[in-house]
Amino acid sequence: MKRSSMWVIGVVIIVTLVFAACVVDAAAQEKPIKWRTQSTFGVGSWDFVHGERAIERIGAMSQGRLQLGPLLAPGTIVPAYEVLDAVNRGILEAGQGWEGYWVGKNSAFTLFSCAAGGPFGMDNWDYMAWMFFGGGYDLWRELMASTGYSNVMPFMIKGEFPEPLGWFPKPITSFEDLKGLKMRVAGLAAEVFKEAGVAVVNVSGGEILPLLERKTIDATEYSDPHSDLLLGIPDILKYYHAPGIHQPTGNTSIYINKKKWESLSQDLKNIVETVCNEMALKNNFEEWVQGQWALEKMEKEMGVKVVETPTDVVDKLLEAWDKVAARECETNPMFKKIYESQREWASKYVPYRRIFYIDYSKVADYYWKK
Repeated sequence: MKRSSMWVIGVVIIVTLVFAACVVDAAAQEKPIKWRTQSTFGVGSWDFVHGERAIERIGAMSQGRLQLGPLLAPGTIVPAYEVLDAVNRGILEAGQGWEGYWVGKNSAFTLFSCAAGGPFGMDNWDYMAWMFFGGGYDLWRELMASTGYSNVMPFMIKGEFPEPLGWFPKPITSFEDLKGLKMRVAGLAAEVFKEAGVAVVNVSGGEILPLLERKTIDATEYSDPHSDLLLGIPDILKYYHAPGIHQPTGNTSIYINKKKWESLSQDLKNIVETVCNEMALKNNFEEWVQGQWALEKMEKEMGVKVVETPTDVVDKLLEAWDKVAARECETNPMFKKIYESQREWASKYVPYRRIFYIDYSKVADYYWKK
């Protein structure tokens, strides 16, 4: 009996080991899922780089089982402004972009990219809280579907640095100085600057430098100091005006074809969502940190002059935004629905923060007086 029992145990162990080896071998032989992901942003720009980091992180966290890279440059498969359509149609499995590029499809996309004043006083902290806990994510996906992009799953991968007013050939001393300028402005912020008498050119980031070099445009806004430096704007324009009010909040995004998304196992879906949430925070912080040294470099080494935006410019742009937003609410039900959601959120949390957060300048001036 003892010998027989030992024989049975031995057989069980051998069978177990063989089965385990087969499982390991099957896992090792599992083919990685490889998707084509194209960006709307110029190669080498911070906007492109932070997209690369997000998809590389997905690959690392999934141990190579899901590969969205390498990130393709604009125009590799489709033009920059056609990335969203390509993802929706399955020409691309995934894409990277910014919601302001889609305002021509539906003006409500601007509320996830460039709404002057926040809107309603929100900064990116307030905005991202609304996205996660105030229904923003659901409204974003509803907007996608209602605009004809029901086959797209969007995810945030970076919040927005409060964008400066922009770059100019000479100092802007009043609101009147904006009139007549030919300026690149993206998203619905273009309509806000038009109210100021600016001749607006709305193009993707990768097209800005050629337009400046050919003097097709006089001025431009783009992003944060680090992104502006990498794009090469301070090589041409030297007057950098800040702060701005036309784009204090928003996000950049990864878009995934919904059919491809639904084909993923649950653990891979969890990895994608976790990485996007992580990168939305980490990329935002890194953009902020890199902006400081970039601004220092531009001032000390490149002769850039930082000019404080006149108060009347800020006030007039807010007034212009209110007019633009009111028009959109009248004609676009989806814009109104999202805008009212943001208003309701801001009505609670902007005043709430003011109770507990001391005005930044109070303590800053104590230690670092202007």
